[in-house]
Amino acid sequence: METDFLTVQQSEDLQKLSGNPSPLSEEELKDFYLKLARLINPSACSPHRNEFEVLNILRKELKRNLGILCKYTQHAWDEGMLEIQTACGICSVQDSIPKKERLEMNVSLGKHLQFLAQMASASSVIRKMHAEYTRHYINVEYLLKQFSKEKEDSNK
Repeated sequence: METDFLTVQQSEDLQKLSGNPSPLSEEELKDFYLKLARLINPSACSPHRNEFEVLNILRKELKRNLGILCKYTQHAWDEGMLEIQTACGICSVQDSIPKKERLEMNVSLGKHLQFLAQMASASSVIRKMHAEYTRHYINVEYLLKQFSKEKEDSNK
């Protein structure tokens, strides 16, 4: 079953339409993400920061990671390998290039193609990670919006 993946912008748009996106209470959700933020980035989440700042740091980290995962999930892994092999294959039969250099290039090409194949085979894992990061991002966005609402309510 293929999962639909959201970009960060789509996640933000979805968040505007929904309430608490988690089965946990807001307090449980907040406690979880404050702990997660401190585990992920302890130096940026020093004790003198308030909860809003800590969650904002986590949100930025999640958004950055989502950007990387999004690029990975959108890459067409089944395309390009043949073209790389063909281009390098032409080079490897050129008599004008010393044999030692051609062999080194073939070894390097083999390593890179093996890496690409391993990355392609792990795409389902990365898609699951992307879905999890998206869920966390939506939850943290929700909590940050709650802080904004509380601040607005206290100013009235």
